[in-house]
Amino acid sequence: MKTHEWALMGLMVLSTGCFQVVRSSSQTQLPEKRSHLVLTGTTDDAARRFSELFSKRGFQVTDRQKRKNGATLYVFKGQRAALTTVTGNSTVVSGSTSTVGSTFYVLLTPQGDTTKAQLFGKPTLNGSEVCSDEAPAWVPACVEDVYAGVAWDGLDQMTGREEAETLRGMMLELELAASSGPGSPVVTAEPQTSEPAPPACVASQLPEWKTASAVEKKKLLERCREESKDGAQAADSR
Repeated sequence: MKTHEWALMGLMVLSTGCFQVVRSSSQTQLPEKRSHLVLTGTTDDAARRFSELFSKRGFQVTDRQKRKNGATLYVFKGQRAALTTVTGNSTVVSGSTSTVGSTFYVLLTPQGDTTKAQLFGKPTLNGSEVCSDEAPAWVPACVEDVYAGVAWDGLDQMTGREEAETLRGMMLELELAASSGPGSPVVTAEPQTSEPAPPACVASQLPEWKTASAVEKKKLLERCREESKDGAQAADSR
Protein backbone atom coordinates (compact mmCIF):
# COMPACT_ATOMS: atom_id res chain seq x y z
CA MET A 1 0.00 0.00 0.00
CA LYS A 2 1.38 3.42 -0.99
CA THR A 3 2.29 6.18 1.45
CA HIS A 4 -0.67 8.37 0.56
CA GLU A 5 -2.99 5.44 1.25
CA TRP A 6 -1.50 5.10 4.74
CA ALA A 7 -2.03 8.84 5.20
CA LEU A 8 -5.64 8.41 4.16
CA MET A 9 -6.00 5.68 6.76
CA GLY A 10 -4.60 8.08 9.34
CA LEU A 11 -7.30 10.62 8.49
CA MET A 12 -9.93 7.92 8.76
CA VAL A 13 -8.65 7.05 12.22
CA LEU A 14 -9.21 10.59 13.35
CA SER A 15 -12.57 10.98 11.67
CA THR A 16 -14.26 7.60 12.00
CA GLY A 17 -12.23 5.53 14.43
CA CYS A 18 -12.32 2.58 11.99
CA PHE A 19 -8.55 2.08 12.04
CA GLN A 20 -5.93 1.80 14.74
CA VAL A 21 -2.17 2.08 14.98
CA VAL A 22 -0.43 -1.29 15.20
CA ARG A 23 2.57 -1.29 17.56
CA SER A 24 4.19 -4.56 18.58
CA SER A 25 7.38 -6.62 18.51
CA SER A 26 8.86 -9.92 19.63
CA GLN A 27 9.66 -8.37 23.01
CA THR A 28 5.99 -8.17 23.94
CA GLN A 29 6.24 -11.97 24.28
CA LEU A 30 9.99 -12.58 24.66
CA PRO A 31 11.84 -10.21 27.06
CA GLU A 32 15.14 -8.68 25.96
CA LYS A 33 17.12 -10.67 28.55
CA ARG A 34 15.90 -13.86 26.86
CA SER A 35 16.52 -12.58 23.33
CA HIS A 36 20.28 -12.96 23.18
CA LEU A 37 22.89 -15.70 23.35
CA VAL A 38 26.63 -16.23 22.88
CA LEU A 39 27.97 -18.35 20.02
CA THR A 40 31.41 -19.79 19.43
CA GLY A 41 33.50 -18.43 16.58
CA THR A 42 33.48 -15.17 14.63
CA THR A 43 30.60 -12.94 13.62
CA ASP A 44 30.80 -14.49 10.14
CA ASP A 45 30.35 -17.96 11.66
CA ALA A 46 27.30 -16.73 13.58
CA ALA A 47 25.90 -14.97 10.50
CA ARG A 48 26.08 -18.18 8.44
CA ARG A 49 24.33 -20.12 11.21
CA PHE A 50 21.52 -17.59 11.51
CA SER A 51 21.15 -17.40 7.73
CA GLU A 52 20.55 -21.16 7.69
CA LEU A 53 18.01 -21.01 10.49
CA PHE A 54 16.08 -18.06 9.08
CA SER A 55 16.13 -19.51 5.56
CA LYS A 56 14.52 -22.72 6.83
CA ARG A 57 11.69 -20.59 8.17
CA GLY A 58 11.20 -18.58 4.97
CA PHE A 59 13.16 -15.44 5.89
CA GLN A 60 16.05 -14.21 3.75
CA VAL A 61 18.84 -11.78 4.59
CA THR A 62 18.14 -8.40 2.99
CA ASP A 63 20.70 -6.08 4.55
CA ARG A 64 23.98 -5.99 6.43
CA GLN A 65 25.26 -2.93 8.29
CA LYS A 66 28.69 -2.56 9.90
CA ARG A 67 28.78 -0.75 13.21
CA LYS A 68 31.64 1.31 14.66
CA ASN A 69 32.28 -1.05 17.59
CA GLY A 70 33.00 -3.98 15.25
CA ALA A 71 29.44 -5.29 15.47
CA THR A 72 27.39 -6.17 12.39
CA LEU A 73 23.62 -5.82 12.04
CA TYR A 74 21.81 -8.30 9.79
CA VAL A 75 18.21 -7.88 8.61
CA PHE A 76 16.00 -10.82 7.61
CA LYS A 77 12.59 -10.45 5.98
CA GLY A 78 9.83 -12.71 4.73
CA GLN A 79 6.08 -13.17 4.33
CA ARG A 80 3.93 -15.26 6.62
CA ALA A 81 0.37 -15.09 5.22
CA ALA A 82 -1.87 -13.43 2.64
CA LEU A 83 -5.24 -12.51 4.10
CA THR A 84 -8.23 -11.61 1.93
CA THR A 85 -11.04 -9.45 3.30
CA VAL A 86 -14.39 -9.38 1.50
CA THR A 87 -16.84 -6.52 2.05
CA GLY A 88 -20.08 -5.40 0.42
CA ASN A 89 -23.80 -6.04 0.26
CA SER A 90 -26.23 -7.98 -1.86
CA THR A 91 -25.44 -5.95 -4.97
CA VAL A 92 -21.79 -4.93 -4.65
CA VAL A 93 -18.98 -7.10 -3.29
CA SER A 94 -15.32 -6.18 -3.15
CA GLY A 95 -12.23 -7.85 -1.77
CA SER A 96 -8.73 -6.80 -0.76
CA THR A 97 -5.68 -8.89 0.14
CA SER A 98 -3.15 -7.89 2.78
CA THR A 99 0.20 -9.60 3.27
CA VAL A 100 1.46 -10.22 6.78
CA GLY A 101 5.17 -10.85 7.30
CA SER A 102 8.08 -10.31 9.64
CA THR A 103 11.34 -8.42 9.85
CA PHE A 104 14.09 -9.70 12.13
CA TYR A 105 17.17 -7.82 13.30
CA VAL A 106 20.26 -9.71 14.48
CA LEU A 107 23.13 -7.75 16.01
CA LEU A 108 26.38 -9.74 16.14
CA THR A 109 29.12 -8.36 18.40
CA PRO A 110 32.58 -10.00 18.65
CA GLN A 111 33.72 -10.95 22.15
CA GLY A 112 37.15 -12.53 21.90
CA ASP A 113 36.70 -16.07 20.55
CA THR A 114 32.91 -15.80 20.77
CA THR A 115 30.10 -13.70 19.34
CA LYS A 116 27.20 -12.15 21.20
CA ALA A 117 23.93 -12.31 19.24
CA GLN A 118 21.01 -10.00 20.08
CA LEU A 119 17.68 -10.73 18.38
CA PHE A 120 14.59 -8.63 17.71
CA GLY A 121 11.58 -9.06 15.42
CA LYS A 122 8.61 -6.99 14.23
CA PRO A 123 5.50 -7.81 12.18
CA THR A 124 5.02 -6.23 8.76
CA LEU A 125 1.85 -5.35 6.89
CA ASN A 126 2.14 -5.19 3.10
CA GLY A 127 5.89 -4.83 3.52
CA SER A 128 5.73 -1.97 6.03
CA GLU A 129 7.23 -2.60 9.48
CA VAL A 130 5.14 -1.67 12.46
CA CYS A 131 6.65 0.58 15.10
CA SER A 132 7.41 -0.68 18.58
CA ASP A 133 7.67 0.75 22.06
CA GLU A 134 10.18 -1.97 23.03
CA ALA A 135 12.73 -1.52 20.23
CA PRO A 136 16.31 -1.42 21.61
CA ALA A 137 18.66 1.38 20.62
CA TRP A 138 20.57 -0.77 18.11
CA VAL A 139 17.44 -1.31 15.95
CA PRO A 140 16.93 1.33 13.21
CA ALA A 141 14.35 3.96 14.08
CA CYS A 142 10.77 3.39 12.97
CA VAL A 143 9.87 5.22 9.76
CA GLU A 144 6.09 5.54 9.91
CA ASP A 145 3.15 4.20 11.91
CA VAL A 146 1.17 1.36 10.35
CA TYR A 147 -2.64 1.34 10.57
CA ALA A 148 -5.07 -1.55 10.35
CA GLY A 149 -8.83 -1.88 10.60
CA VAL A 150 -10.09 -2.42 14.14
CA ALA A 151 -12.22 -5.34 12.92
CA TRP A 152 -9.59 -6.81 10.59
CA ASP A 153 -9.14 -10.57 11.04
CA GLY A 154 -5.37 -10.28 10.68
CA LEU A 155 -4.81 -8.25 13.84
CA ASP A 156 -4.14 -11.37 15.87
CA GLN A 157 -1.13 -12.03 13.62
CA MET A 158 0.32 -8.59 14.29
CA THR A 159 0.92 -8.93 18.04
CA GLY A 160 4.59 -10.00 17.93
CA ARG A 161 3.67 -13.50 19.06
CA GLU A 162 4.80 -15.16 15.80
CA GLU A 163 8.11 -13.31 15.83
CA ALA A 164 8.76 -14.32 19.44
CA GLU A 165 7.94 -17.95 18.66
CA THR A 166 10.29 -17.89 15.68
CA LEU A 167 13.17 -16.54 17.77
CA ARG A 168 12.43 -18.89 20.66
CA GLY A 169 12.37 -21.87 18.30
CA MET A 170 15.67 -20.85 16.69
CA MET A 171 17.44 -20.48 20.02
CA LEU A 172 16.08 -23.83 21.17
CA GLU A 173 17.28 -25.46 17.95
CA LEU A 174 20.73 -24.02 18.52
CA GLU A 175 20.81 -25.32 22.08
CA LEU A 176 19.71 -28.82 21.03
CA ALA A 177 22.15 -29.05 18.10
CA ALA A 178 24.84 -31.67 18.62
CA SER A 179 27.54 -29.57 16.91
CA SER A 180 30.14 -27.85 19.05
CA GLY A 181 31.89 -26.06 16.18
CA PRO A 182 31.72 -22.41 15.09
CA GLY A 183 28.25 -20.94 15.36
CA SER A 184 27.23 -23.15 18.28
CA PRO A 185 25.94 -21.66 21.52
CA VAL A 186 28.33 -21.32 24.41
CA VAL A 187 26.97 -23.13 27.45
CA THR A 188 28.17 -21.58 30.67
CA ALA A 189 27.36 -22.94 34.10
CA GLU A 190 25.77 -20.54 36.53
CA PRO A 191 28.27 -19.57 39.23
CA GLN A 192 27.61 -21.39 42.43
CA THR A 193 27.61 -19.17 45.50
CA SER A 194 28.25 -21.24 48.58
CA GLU A 195 27.50 -19.79 51.97
CA PRO A 196 30.05 -20.43 54.70
CA ALA A 197 29.15 -23.40 56.86
CA PRO A 198 27.91 -22.49 60.33
CA PRO A 199 30.50 -23.03 63.07
CA ALA A 200 30.38 -26.52 64.57
CA CYS A 201 30.74 -25.14 68.08
CA VAL A 202 28.77 -22.16 69.39
CA ALA A 203 29.61 -21.43 73.01
CA SER A 204 26.27 -19.82 73.87
CA GLN A 205 24.45 -22.92 72.63
CA LEU A 206 26.34 -25.36 74.85
CA PRO A 207 24.31 -26.84 77.77
CA GLU A 208 26.82 -25.67 80.37
CA TRP A 209 26.76 -22.05 79.15
CA LYS A 210 23.68 -21.08 81.20
CA THR A 211 25.21 -22.02 84.56
CA ALA A 212 28.84 -21.17 83.73
CA SER A 213 30.67 -18.36 85.51
CA ALA A 214 32.43 -15.59 83.66
CA VAL A 215 35.73 -17.46 83.76
CA GLU A 216 34.10 -20.69 82.58
CA LYS A 217 32.31 -18.86 79.73
CA LYS A 218 35.65 -17.48 78.59
CA LYS A 219 37.06 -20.99 78.47
CA LEU A 220 34.03 -22.21 76.51
CA LEU A 221 34.50 -19.40 73.97
CA GLU A 222 38.19 -20.28 73.57
CA ARG A 223 37.34 -23.97 73.16
CA CYS A 224 34.80 -23.26 70.40
CA ARG A 225 37.21 -20.87 68.70
CA GLU A 226 39.89 -23.58 68.57
CA GLU A 227 37.42 -26.18 67.30
CA SER A 228 36.24 -23.84 64.54
CA LYS A 229 39.86 -23.11 63.52
CA ASP A 230 40.69 -26.82 63.38
CA GLY A 231 37.57 -27.47 61.26
CA ALA A 232 38.44 -24.72 58.78
CA GLN A 233 42.01 -26.03 58.39
CA ALA A 234 40.74 -29.55 57.79
CA ALA A 235 38.33 -28.29 55.08
CA ASP A 236 41.12 -26.34 53.31
CA SER A 237 43.37 -29.40 53.21
CA ARG A 238 40.78 -31.51 51.33
